[in-house]
Amino acid sequence: MRSPLCILATLVPSAALAVAVRALPAQGAPPSSVAPTPAPAPASSFAARGLVRTTDGRPIAAATVVVLETLDETRTDSIGRFALPSAHRGLATVVARGVGFVPATVDVTLPVDSALTFVLTARPPVLSQFVVVAAGEYTIGGGQTATLTPLDVVQTPGAAGNIARAIQTLPGAQGVDEGTGLFVRGGDVTETRVLVDDAWLLSPVRADNPTGHTTTTVNPFLLDRTVFSSGGFGAGYGNALSGLVRMESASAPLRRSGSVSASIGGVSAAFGARPTERLGVRVAAGVSTLSPLIAVFGEAQPYDPPPRGHDASGTLDWRTSAAGRLRLFAVRQQQRFGVGDAAAQGAATYAARSDDGIAVLSWRDSSTAWRPAITAALSTFDRRETFGPTGLRTRLASPQLLASLGYRTARGTLWRIGAEREGLRASYAGTATQGDVVTPTFGVRTPSTRTAAFAEATHTFAAGVRVIGGVRSDHSTLTARRTVDPRLSLAWQRGALGLTAAWGTYHQVAEPTFRRALPARDFAPMRVVQAMAGVQWGSDSSGVRLEVYDKRYDALWQFTPAYAPVGGGVGHARGVDLQWRWRVSDALRTRITWSHVHARRTAPGTDVVAPSLADVSHSAAWITERIWRGITIGTALRLATGRPFTDIVGTDRSSGMPEPVYGAPFGARLPTYRRSDLSASWYRALGDRRGLVLWGSASNVFVRRNVMRYRWTDDFATRLPVQAPFLRSLFVGSTLLF
Repeated sequence: MRSPLCILATLVPSAALAVAVRALPAQGAPPSSVAPTPAPAPASSFAARGLVRTTDGRPIAAATVVVLETLDETRTDSIGRFALPSAHRGLATVVARGVGFVPATVDVTLPVDSALTFVLTARPPVLSQFVVVAAGEYTIGGGQTATLTPLDVVQTPGAAGNIARAIQTLPGAQGVDEGTGLFVRGGDVTETRVLVDDAWLLSPVRADNPTGHTTTTVNPFLLDRTVFSSGGFGAGYGNALSGLVRMESASAPLRRSGSVSASIGGVSAAFGARPTERLGVRVAAGVSTLSPLIAVFGEAQPYDPPPRGHDASGTLDWRTSAAGRLRLFAVRQQQRFGVGDAAAQGAATYAARSDDGIAVLSWRDSSTAWRPAITAALSTFDRRETFGPTGLRTRLASPQLLASLGYRTARGTLWRIGAEREGLRASYAGTATQGDVVTPTFGVRTPSTRTAAFAEATHTFAAGVRVIGGVRSDHSTLTARRTVDPRLSLAWQRGALGLTAAWGTYHQVAEPTFRRALPARDFAPMRVVQAMAGVQWGSDSSGVRLEVYDKRYDALWQFTPAYAPVGGGVGHARGVDLQWRWRVSDALRTRITWSHVHARRTAPGTDVVAPSLADVSHSAAWITERIWRGITIGTALRLATGRPFTDIVGTDRSSGMPEPVYGAPFGARLPTYRRSDLSASWYRALGDRRGLVLWGSASNVFVRRNVMRYRWTDDFATRLPVQAPFLRSLFVGSTLLF
C-alpha cells in the first residue's frame, strides 16, 4: 500500500523531466513539414532564418515563428521570410504558426547554419473533423482529446509527478483527503479501475490508511498517455462503477537517451535505446525517502518509519508492421511507512509494507481495416499491516487475458468485439501479538474468475453526429450470476459548439473481503445506472465545458464501523462539473475546474440514507502555468468543502468503561480544505543531446492547517484534530539528460 507521501517522494525526481520533454524531438510533427535548404550562415544576432509558405508555394505573411524553450519569436514579412533572434544555444523546438494553418514543428540545434523552410498545411474546416471530447472524459492539457501526457502530469503544481494527484484537479474527482485515492462523482475509491495497456493494475483493497486513501499508479514517464473517464465509458470496459483510468505504456525511444535525477526526496535514473530499427528498450529505477524532508520541515503527525520505497521498470517494444507493435512492459514497486497516533482513540501505531507490480505483454495492429489486439498480464499485490497488536497480510494475484477485434467498414463504421478472462487469487491472514508471541487469528483464501464478452459499434454521420452503442456481459464465480450492461454514447458538433450525452448500466463485483463465508447466491454484484449530458464551446486551447450527471446505485456492499460486511445498500449521486481553459498567450495558460455533487448512500448496518464519504459538496482548482525567461512557473489554488464523518457526541459509562455515543451517520463535516502550491523548473542545453534541469516545488505555501480526520481522548470527551502530514514542504532537485 503506497501512502500518498511515499508516492510523492518516489515520483518527484521524475518531475524534473518535464522541461526536458520540451527539448526532445516532437514525435507528432510530420517529417515533411520542414525541409532545410542551402543558405548562408545567419548573422550572430540571429539563431535561424528561413521561409514560411503554403503547400502550393505561396508565402505566408505575418506568420509567427517561436523558440519554445525561451519564447523568443518573430514574424514573417510580406514574402514569408523571417529572421529569428535568440541567445539560446543547443537543442531547441522551433514552431511556425499561421492563422488558418496547422502549425509545423522542427527540432534543431541553434544556431542553424542553413535556412529553414516551414510548409504549413491549410487547416481543414471544423466540421470535417470530430474533435468533441466524449461524455465523462477530461483532459489537463490544451488538446481536444481526453489524454494526460507526462508533461501535463508533472507540470501540475502539487501533483508531485503522480498521475492520481493530477487527475484530482479535474472535474468529477472529489478531493477527500491528502491521499491519492480517486473518488469519482460520489463513488467510493474502490469503484475506480486503473488499467495499463488494458490490464488491471491491482490497487489496494480497502485502500484507506491514517495518511489518506490511495490509488496505485505508475511513474508518468513510463507512459505515453493517460485517459481519465469520470463515467460513460464504453462496453469494452467492465467491473467498474464510477471511474476509469487508462494508461498506455511508452513506445520505443527514437534514439539512445538517459537521465539521472537527484533531489531532497531521492534519486532515480532512466535509460532508453533503439538497438535496431524495429526494437526499442527502456529501463528505469528510483529510490525515495522522506527522512531528509522531515529533518528539515518536521512533521504534523509522527512517522515511524518515515515513508520510503523503491521501484524498477522495463519495456521491450518490437515494431511488427507499419502500424503494429508487440510490447512487454513490467514495473515493480515497494514501499514502507508507519504512522503514530493512528487510532480514533489512544496512541496505537499503524505500519505498512507493500510490494506491487504488473507485467503486461500486448500486441496491437491497425495496418489494415482489421484491428486486432491481445493482452496477457499478471498483476500482483502483497501488503503487510500492523495496527497496535493486530496484524493483517493481504496477498492478491490477477492473471488476465484479453482479446478484441475491430473492423472499419468502407462507410466508416468501426465494429469491435472482444472477450476477457480475469482471475483473482486473494488471501487474507490475521495475527495478534502479545509480547513476543504472535498468534494466528484467521486465514481466508478466496479464488475467483471473471469472464466477459462485449460488442460495440461506432459511427460518425455527415451531420456531425457520432453514435457509440454497445453491450457487455460478465460472469463471476464469486457471485455465480451473469450481468448484461447496455451502453450508449452520443455526440454532436457544429463549429465550436459540441453536445454530448451518455447512458449505461454498470456492474462491479465487490472486494473478496466482503465474500468471506457467504454463499455465492447471496453475494450480488453491485450495480449503478448512470446518465449524463454536456455542452462544450471553444477551441482546442481555450473553451468551456459543462456536464450534468445522475447515478442510481443498488446492491452496494459496505463495511460497518465494526468491519462486518453488509449488502443491499442503495444510493444516488447527482451533480454538475465545469471546466474552463484559456490560453492567454504562448507563454501563459490557465484553467479553472469546479465540481458540485450531492451523494447519498445507505449507512452500513442501518436503513438510514446518509451522505457518502465522497459527498464533498463543492471542490475547485485554479491552475496557471507561465513561462518567463526560460523558467516554467506553475501555481495551483485548491478548495474543497469538508467531507462528512460520523461524530462522537457523548460518552456512555453504564458498563463501567467509557463507550462512545455516535451522532447521525456522516452527519458532521470536516473544515473546508484549502491549499496553495507552487512549482518552477529551468532547462539549459549542454551541447548536442545533453541538458540540465533545475526544479523545485513548494506545497501548502501559506501553511494552511487542513484537518484530515479527528481522534478522541480515552474518555471520548475531547475531540482532537489530525492535520495533514506536513504544514509546508519543499522539494528541490536536478536532472542531467544525456
